Amino acid sequence: MVREPDGGTVIDLGVLPADESDEPAGPVVATGRVRLLAAVLAVAAVLTGVTAADPFPRQQVSTLAFLPSSTGSTWVVDDALVMVFENQRAVAYDPRGWHELWSVQEAAIVHAVAYEDLVVLFRGDAMNEPAEEKPEWALAVDRATGQRRWSSERQVEVRGDVLVAYEPAAVVPDIEVRDTRTGVVRWRVPAALSWTVDSRRSALWRIAPDRELVEHDLRTGAVRRAARVRLPEPNRYLNLTLGRDAVGLTGIGDGGWGRGTTLWYSATDLTAVSAAGQWAWEQDCGRGLRCAHTFDGEQVFLVDPASGGVLRTLPAGQTAGSPLGPLVLGQDGQTEFSVPTVSGVLDPQTGQLRTGLKGWRVLGVDDDLVRMLGYYDLPNRRTFLAELTERAAVRLGAVPYLLRECTLTGRTLICATMAGEIVVLRVDQEQR
Repeated sequence: MVREPDGGTVIDLGVLPADESDEPAGPVVATGRVRLLAAVLAVAAVLTGVTAADPFPRQQVSTLAFLPSSTGSTWVVDDALVMVFENQRAVAYDPRGWHELWSVQEAAIVHAVAYEDLVVLFRGDAMNEPAEEKPEWALAVDRATGQRRWSSERQVEVRGDVLVAYEPAAVVPDIEVRDTRTGVVRWRVPAALSWTVDSRRSALWRIAPDRELVEHDLRTGAVRRAARVRLPEPNRYLNLTLGRDAVGLTGIGDGGWGRGTTLWYSATDLTAVSAAGQWAWEQDCGRGLRCAHTFDGEQVFLVDPASGGVLRTLPAGQTAGSPLGPLVLGQDGQTEFSVPTVSGVLDPQTGQLRTGLKGWRVLGVDDDLVRMLGYYDLPNRRTFLAELTERAAVRLGAVPYLLRECTLTGRTLICATMAGEIVVLRVDQEQR
C-alpha cells in the first residue's frame, strides 16, 4: 500500500504487460447497488494479472502540490518554466518550487514557446474578437517578469531567431518574416499562391503566380533556387507540403481534398520526382515506426522509416504514437468525459489489435507520443495511472482525483482535474 500525504490509501498496481489479454470492466452505471458492484468489478479487472515475468521496479505516485490556478490547462515550456492557461490569464510557475513567477491578463492562451529571454504566448480564438477590435494572435513577454515585449495581430510561427507572421483568413497569402526578439519585420514574402516553411533547410517555399516554385532563405529572404513547374489539375486552390527531400504541390478543386492530385519536386534541383514514399504528413508512432497520412486525412498507414513505403494500413479511426507502438483510439460514450479512449495497441508484424489497454484514457502526451494513460473509478472519484514505456504499460497506482489531462516534466506530472483544479504529482520508484 502507498499512503498519500493526506492519509488516504492508494493501491499500487505494479506492472501490466502491454499485450495482456484481460480488459477493464464494462460500463460503470450511475445508481444504487449496481453502481457499487460495477465499481468493485472495475477495480478487480484492473488488478487482474499485474505480475510480469520480468517485473519493473514498482512505482509510487504522491501529491506534490496544488497550484492556485483553476479551470485551466497546463503546458510545460521547458525544465524551468510551466504555464497554466486559465480562462482570462496565463500563469507562469517555477517547477523547482512551484511558486508563481508572473501572470498575464489575456484570454484563450493555448500554448507557449520560449526563445532566449522571451516567452511567446499564442491565442486560440483571436478571430472571435469583436469586429471593432483588432485581434492579438500572439504576445511575447519577458521570461523573468512577464512584461510585454511585443504583440502580433497576425498568427505567428516561431522558427528560432525568426518568426513567420501571416493572416489566417487571407484569400491571397500575405506573409512577413520577423525578428523573434523584437517582432520587427525582416523581409516580406513576394506574391504567392501557396507557401510553407521548411525548418530542416531553414527555408520558405512559395509557388508564385507565374507557376515558379521558389526556395527562399528563411532568415534573409534571398532566393536560393527557382524553376517554373507544372501545376496539378484541378488547381482552383493550391497547397504546398514537405515530403522526403521533396516539395509537394497539391491542386484542389470543388470536390475538396479527396479529389485533389499532388505533383512532387526535388528539394535539391526542383525536378519532378515520383510520389512513391511521399505523404501529406508523417508522425512518430513509437518503436522507430512512422505513421503516414493522406491529404484528405481519411487513411493512415504504417510506413518504412527509411523509404516511406507502406508496411501496413492502420485500422479506421484516430491513431496516436506511443513508446509501445501505434495506439488506435476512440471516444467512449459511457461517461460524460470526452477524453480519447484506447481501443488497442497495434502489433505491426501481425496487424492484430492487442486489447489489454482497452478502455484506458489518454492523459499525457510528450514529444508527440502518448506516455500517460488513466482509468476512471467514477464512484470513488479516482484515476488509476499507467506509464507507457517501450517494454510495457507500467501501473503507477491511483490518485484521488478524476484527471482530465496531464503534462510531463521529468518524473513529475502536472494535471488538470475534472473539478478544475491543477495538481502536481510525483512519480517515484519504490526502494528495495
